[in-house]
Amino acid sequence: MSVGGAVSACTVIVGGRMQAWIERSSMQREQVAKALAVAGTDGLLPRVAEVSDAIRLGVHPARTDQGGEPSLAGGLPAYIPRSIDDELRTAVAREAFVLLVGESTAGKSRSAFEAMRAAIPSHHLAVPVDRTAVIPLAEYVSRRAEPAVLWLDDLECFLGSDALSPQLLSELTSRPGVVVVATIRSSQHQRFTARTEPSGDEQERTAWRANRHVLKLAHTCYLDRIWSPQELEVASSFADDPRIARALHRTHVFGLAEALAAGPELLRDWHAAWEAGAHPRAAALVTAAVDCRRIGLDAPASRELLEELHHHYLAARGGHALRPESLEEAWRWALQPVHGASSLIVPSGTSGNPCFMAFDYLVDQPHQASIPAETWDTVIRHADTTRMPSIAGKALWHQRRAFHQALDAGLVEGVFFRASALADRHHYAEAIAVLSQELESLENEDNAGDDRLSHRTSLRHQIAFYTMLMGNPAEAEAAFRALLAEHEAVLLPGDETLHVVRHNLASCARRRGDLAGALAQFRALLADREEYLGPTAMNTLDTRRIIARLVADMGDPAEALRQAREVLAAEEEHLGADHINTLETRCRIADFLARTGDHTAALKVLDRCLPDLVRTNGQEHPAVLNARQQHATSLWENGRHAEALEEFTQVLAIRDRRYGPDDPTTRQARTELAQLRSRYQS
Repeated sequence: MSVGGAVSACTVIVGGRMQAWIERSSMQREQVAKALAVAGTDGLLPRVAEVSDAIRLGVHPARTDQGGEPSLAGGLPAYIPRSIDDELRTAVAREAFVLLVGESTAGKSRSAFEAMRAAIPSHHLAVPVDRTAVIPLAEYVSRRAEPAVLWLDDLECFLGSDALSPQLLSELTSRPGVVVVATIRSSQHQRFTARTEPSGDEQERTAWRANRHVLKLAHTCYLDRIWSPQELEVASSFADDPRIARALHRTHVFGLAEALAAGPELLRDWHAAWEAGAHPRAAALVTAAVDCRRIGLDAPASRELLEELHHHYLAARGGHALRPESLEEAWRWALQPVHGASSLIVPSGTSGNPCFMAFDYLVDQPHQASIPAETWDTVIRHADTTRMPSIAGKALWHQRRAFHQALDAGLVEGVFFRASALADRHHYAEAIAVLSQELESLENEDNAGDDRLSHRTSLRHQIAFYTMLMGNPAEAEAAFRALLAEHEAVLLPGDETLHVVRHNLASCARRRGDLAGALAQFRALLADREEYLGPTAMNTLDTRRIIARLVADMGDPAEALRQAREVLAAEEEHLGADHINTLETRCRIADFLARTGDHTAALKVLDRCLPDLVRTNGQEHPAVLNARQQHATSLWENGRHAEALEEFTQVLAIRDRRYGPDDPTTRQARTELAQLRSRYQS
């Protein structure tokens, strides 16, 4: 009996462990099933070869034929080989992390999908339903013994500490047989390669560096939107498909994949929908969705947010005079696929929590209108805390008024954001004090990890930068030279961090009065930035704008004007009309016009620029006050003396109240006003 009792007890113990294991396994299966956008027959991971519906992986549907022509709407067109295929398939077979970069509708998702089917067909495929599914799927894939691939279409939507972090990526790709295949639009890729770190809070800067590190770990391939002659020749052999035949007739303007995805038709339909009696409410919803993505809201937006936003766009275009359709009809039209292809607004999320994103082809169009102030305010009010640093960092470049309101309301926090807000209002000494206090606290800590060292270096750089702006270029120059020596010891020559320090050293030389030396430094820097960042990157254009200013200061305003106009055209296309650099260039053009003696043209430029400056910065921002002072001078030169004196008087009153009588800008404004009054009286 004793032996039988022992066996019985052991059976109970094992049975209890088995039951717990079964329960854990069942819970895991349920969690994984919910996290998958594409499931196999068992509800879990399918094999790559078993997936036939590439549209569910993010491949844009192809347009169908119209009228009575034959239709192949039941599936995607046959895959047309691209010149990148061999390189891409080799990378997918050999590398742990492959990233395909290209413009919207260049054909990235389809090429990457076909590369997986050719190179790793037996791998299990994990496609997360949204960013919250990345971590559980990565953990599940890592524990399995079988080869697997994690598919991340539109990688920017999955970056972050709560999704694909450098640590998670390293753990995932260290597993034998695990591959990550991702795509990203060129405009999003450039956020991490073609500009310096954000100038906002350290939380944002840390997140930016982490995301950039993820991209650096990838084997990166690039796909052109416009097809090469060789690719088009191959495509011509597929012209028995009427969709491909029609697209081939448009390749002198559009890429073949772009035309197949109906991108141009969607763009045309969005613009045409604004006509009275057409679909103006739907057009407003689409515009709201587009601007949410332009602001930096990478996550899909809720229906409630888009509906709240669309009222502003509809009212701005005419409101009831447009005879807008009902809200339900607007949603139906905006979500309806065009020619069987993509829709203007793409549904996302789950049935219980529906969310929506604008079709990415619309987001990347150049020369879009400025994002309304109401949109910034509403999105900032609705955004969750994980999105706020990114949105606030974007506002720092496009909508300073909203940035300050968010900071003042406590929606964003952190030492760099606080210092940026103070410096933006020209309170440089206070900004330096905030940063110095943070630096002192770090230096008293024993922790000397990489993150802490990077944080200290960022603090030292910003302190030097604000020291320069406060009027102490020699002191700042010494600090920048020390930073440059430290960076050169550990960074590659093309690293943008080095370029930023070199830029500030050249700025110190300019502020010391060494114009020739500064010009030589900026021209050398421009060559490097054009090579490593490209000619249209924000920092490259910024260097060109400062070179134009130096050319004017050295006595050639006509040449400076020519250069500035070229910079402005590029900034309006690649940065946007409301970017602070674009607005600064417009003011510089007015200055150069005045220096050439064309005061009438200068006044016209400022008349158009001032409302945009006020809208993006607020009535009393230093940039607005500087422009108003410049405007008053132009009024005077155009013989409108009384108006000029009135505007100068108003600007001086604001400076006196906000910055005090001893502030250098206040003293300068008082001196200029006294001189004009003396001339007016005489």
